[in-house]
Amino acid sequence: QSIACNQYFAANPQWVIGKLTLTENGYSKSTGCVFDGNFEEALAQKVSLLPEDIYTAIQNSEQPKELKPTLLGYNDQGRPGFRVINGQVYETTDGLEALQFIAPQKTLERIMGMCSIRDAARKIIRSQVETENEAILATYRLMLNIEYDNFVAQYGNISEKANRRAFKSDPDLPLLMSLERWDEETQSAEKADIFTQRTVGVFKRVDHCETSQDALLVSLSECGSIVENRIAELLGKPSCAAMKELEERGAVFLDPETDHWETKDSYLSGDVRKKLSAARVSGERYSRNAQALEAVIPDDLTPGEIGARIGSTWIPTGDYEAFLDETLECNGNAVTFNQAAGAWNIETHYSTKYSIPATQKFGTERVNAADLFDQALNQTVPTVYDPDKVNPDKRVVNQKETIAAREKQQLLKDTFQEWLWKDQERATRLARLYNDTFNCVVSRQYDGQHLVLPGFSRIYRLHDHQKNAIWRIVASQRNTLLAHVVGAGKTLTCICAGMELRRLGRASKPMYLVPNHMLHQFAAEFLRAYPGANILIASKDDLQGDKRRQLLSRIATGDWDGVLITHASFERIKMSDEFMEEYIQNEIDKIEDAMCTEKQDRGNRIIKELARAKKSWEAKLAKLSGANKKDDILSFEQLGIDWLFVDEAHTFKNMWRFTKMTRIAGLPNSNSERAFDMYVKTRHVMEKHNNESGVVFATGTPVSNSMAEMWVMQRYLQPKTMEAYQVGMFDTWAGNFGESVTALELAPDGRGYRMHTRFARFVNLPELMSMFGEVADIRTAEMLKLPVPAAHKETIAIKPTDDLKEFAQTLVERAEAIRNGNVSPSEDNMLAITNEGRKAALDMRLIDSFAEVEDGKVNHCAERVFGIWGETKLFRGTQVVFCDLSTPLENGRFSVYQALRSNLVERGIPIEEIAFIHDYESDSAKDDLFKAARDGRIRILLGSTQKMGVGTNIQTRLAALHHLDAPWRPSDVEQREGRIIRQGNLNENVRIYRYVTEGSFDAYIWQTLETKARFIAQVMQGDTGMRSAEDVELAALSYAEVKALASGNPLVLEKAGVDTELAKLSLLRSQWDQQQWRNKQELATLPGRIERVQARITGIESDMAARQDVSGGKFLMEVEGNRYTDRVEAGKAILQAVYGNKAKRDRNIGQIAGFPIVAKVTVLEGMVLVILGGIEYRCNHAESAQGFVRVLENTLNRMEMVLQEELEYLARTEKRMADIHAEAAKPFDKAARLEWLKQRQREIEAELDLNKGENTAVEETAEVV
Repeated sequence: QSIACNQYFAANPQWVIGKLTLTENGYSKSTGCVFDGNFEEALAQKVSLLPEDIYTAIQNSEQPKELKPTLLGYNDQGRPGFRVINGQVYETTDGLEALQFIAPQKTLERIMGMCSIRDAARKIIRSQVETENEAILATYRLMLNIEYDNFVAQYGNISEKANRRAFKSDPDLPLLMSLERWDEETQSAEKADIFTQRTVGVFKRVDHCETSQDALLVSLSECGSIVENRIAELLGKPSCAAMKELEERGAVFLDPETDHWETKDSYLSGDVRKKLSAARVSGERYSRNAQALEAVIPDDLTPGEIGARIGSTWIPTGDYEAFLDETLECNGNAVTFNQAAGAWNIETHYSTKYSIPATQKFGTERVNAADLFDQALNQTVPTVYDPDKVNPDKRVVNQKETIAAREKQQLLKDTFQEWLWKDQERATRLARLYNDTFNCVVSRQYDGQHLVLPGFSRIYRLHDHQKNAIWRIVASQRNTLLAHVVGAGKTLTCICAGMELRRLGRASKPMYLVPNHMLHQFAAEFLRAYPGANILIASKDDLQGDKRRQLLSRIATGDWDGVLITHASFERIKMSDEFMEEYIQNEIDKIEDAMCTEKQDRGNRIIKELARAKKSWEAKLAKLSGANKKDDILSFEQLGIDWLFVDEAHTFKNMWRFTKMTRIAGLPNSNSERAFDMYVKTRHVMEKHNNESGVVFATGTPVSNSMAEMWVMQRYLQPKTMEAYQVGMFDTWAGNFGESVTALELAPDGRGYRMHTRFARFVNLPELMSMFGEVADIRTAEMLKLPVPAAHKETIAIKPTDDLKEFAQTLVERAEAIRNGNVSPSEDNMLAITNEGRKAALDMRLIDSFAEVEDGKVNHCAERVFGIWGETKLFRGTQVVFCDLSTPLENGRFSVYQALRSNLVERGIPIEEIAFIHDYESDSAKDDLFKAARDGRIRILLGSTQKMGVGTNIQTRLAALHHLDAPWRPSDVEQREGRIIRQGNLNENVRIYRYVTEGSFDAYIWQTLETKARFIAQVMQGDTGMRSAEDVELAALSYAEVKALASGNPLVLEKAGVDTELAKLSLLRSQWDQQQWRNKQELATLPGRIERVQARITGIESDMAARQDVSGGKFLMEVEGNRYTDRVEAGKAILQAVYGNKAKRDRNIGQIAGFPIVAKVTVLEGMVLVILGGIEYRCNHAESAQGFVRVLENTLNRMEMVLQEELEYLARTEKRMADIHAEAAKPFDKAARLEWLKQRQREIEAELDLNKGENTAVEETAEVV
């Protein structure tokens, strides 16, 4: 019989001690050796024959055993890492073969000591989940303390660099580091809780529950879903009885489409209109479902509440065609939409384009109305070019024609919006369509308070929002965006969710992506939370050279609870060439299919756009085909990763998008390879789950500057959902939820121009947020009320110097010259003016180094910094100063940083207590700086948003923050102030100062930042009352804005007040319009209702006259052709007739008092009795024979009461119709004020020159393109 062994020993049997044998257990066979002699002497004899200074490979005595679930502990046999065998250190990379580890003796001693600690810690970890015997655990804890104390006495704390460096190749280094609470400031450590107490409890399976609700919660906790048999077992009753009880309580619903049970929060959320339709057509069994769904259906939106515009994909093409037919006064216009390309196309008769309506009323001679409408559908604006007289190969913008064309396009847009809702039938139909398409989603409220989390450490206490988010990830069957504010515990949420997914068998091998500097910190927190977790850390070094192949093999072959990797390293793990070639070819195939469709519809322009997209993909494919193949390196899809948790996911925002819209403000203009790599990998992971599941993004700033960024997150996490709503392409998304403004701007090189698009307004926000809310778990600081210091914010107004006033006038002159085309863009432009204006507002010495600035921002800031420095001296309080515009310079030119430091030193602050972030380049240098700031050795820290934002944890003693200038984005303000308004700050109250120079750009920029931040916050917090919102953009200021700000024109302040009041009254007018719409709708139905109630009154009066007396001894009833004078017998006959109705349909069963008796079948009440006269008289339900007769007689006797009710209802209805007529005749009571405000706004804008808008942009850019 053959025996498997190493080939070397087969060829050199003299090196085998003993006899090779084949051993067998219940599962497999393995090779071993049998030796009866003195093994130590035999081994020493063999070793003495070996040459010196070589590694000795040994064979592991045991095959690796299968890893057990986390809650039961894990077996360390077969794990890679260090082993101590016979007093020597060995290292194994695969758990099967170990090599002696060669290192200096001191390093080997450190490793042996850490191995002893590791083994002792593992023993406790395993025992905690296996036994409740505290005596055993106490013994193991004593052993751990002894090993740890002996080690620390000789080699220092585990977290010290020398120890970490010695043990870094062992995957259990994070486990060892989790045994200490390391203080970076003092370079000292405290023992973790595992040294003194139980950190994980023994998982106890619940045996019995008293209530069905408790049993349901146990099932959800243990299994992550509704398991009928488990619930039945807990209640001790049949599963059908248990589920019926839960259903009757409204806790669960049986979905008629899937035939699966769902919890109440799950079933009564999502697309509830679709679910209601399914319940209604599925029969009486689901009547309870229908009733519950009807209660949660969103209220229908009226036409006045719906943002409908040209390019909205939910509007049928037939309505676009009808508008063109009516507007252009011709028939036969054809509008088509290509979903694959996200593009619209219009076909009109040749003569139509040259008609008067097309070229004069709604278009121009150069751009006809049909083309303008086509461009509006595709979210573009017209720009008219002429050949350059000097260079025929170039074109120049025709200012006059472009302005005219854009004005006509705006007229088309306004006319379309008015036309769409003008016709009552069309408005009703489209409102119904929009409500059914978009206003149909109810957000699910996840409640994770039932979670037990087996294996989770007792030292942690999860907040409610964390448990809810964990349950969301586990239960939703969707991707998740953890949009949680900084400090909300996203890291722990992700760890717990991943471990639950592993325990439930829904994840096989999760991968966690973290920022480069957070890898080991994340690993330590992972193991503190789940001490028994089996994790692998993939550091940057592990992907260097030959280590890369080894790391990828370990990931692929290991049964890891989590693979931890940095963003940069993740990008280095590539998808296979075969996968990428197939993916790219699929994209090309989709484009070719779309091109075929367009050829049939004669969409020539769209074909060109598709051809460009196809060419881009073909270039990627060619590049891939030309690359060197490396088949020996494992690819990402071969690693077995089936869940991705991505921390700081906004890092991957620069995603490719196919769009006809030019440069979109707030979104990156380039397609980063990092984002494309992430997109492809997330799609691969989602394909493993066959749905939108398997990816969790975590970020505190999913939207940092513009709501348009939301599309990026949706594209990553909701690709199929967006396609279903026909908003998968950016242009179609924008067409449904945004209103854009497009203008020309100077190209970066200053020699040409490009189109620049920004979203001026977002519409249909509740529907957008409902869609986004299916994946986004949004938790802001206002929602969570985190324990952070209270911030007192103060604006310090600074008077402008004479030099600044004079300089402001020069800016106006320069803006005038640019506006009039007197200078080329390469010489001067509005962006340059804006930047110089900001610098001047900061300090005039940045413009003119000889300028006199005695009482500027530097002096005011220094005064407050010095005062707070003195106030917090005993506490060693710290302060941070942000300034983006004037960083430290080595060339001798003026710098605000150096000026502020000099001022502070002159006041008496030691220079060694002041630091510039720019002087600390490396990560280690920054770490040292931040430590010094946290312990108060550095008390004044100056830096920019970029260098001192994310990852700057210096909050411990921060008492004040100073904004010397304003950043560009709201998220920058949040990042700045997030340094001080943060958990872990020892101060209960902190101060934040903004320094604003009057008559400069400062106040305007800060006001714009606040407006934008407020807008984003309102949307993200789900303000359902806000259906639309204006967006603002911070970029180069316009000529008018520069002029107004420089002159200190009071009209600027008046405009702010007018705009605010106008917005308020516009909202009131919108609400009035909606009410008028509802009144009009009701007035259309009221005459019919009055007519019907009058008919009912006539019927009742006739019935009263014809009613026969059957009271007392006059009783007579006919049932199934038989006449009865005895009430009991008649009742029995009725009972038999009702319950004997096997056909389950309406049936005439008898007669009483001259009226037929009908047994009617209803969905909700089952069989009911009806007396049929001029109207139907429904009888109350009865169970007995006598009861049936009684309810019939009572119904006959109630005719007078019914008549009175109908007469009262008629009176109320007639009065309501009169009241509504009166209300409909009343005008909007604030109409005059509203019109005055609109007129005043136009006057102010005209006087400030703000009314030119896009036209100015064209004038400024009438240059060569």
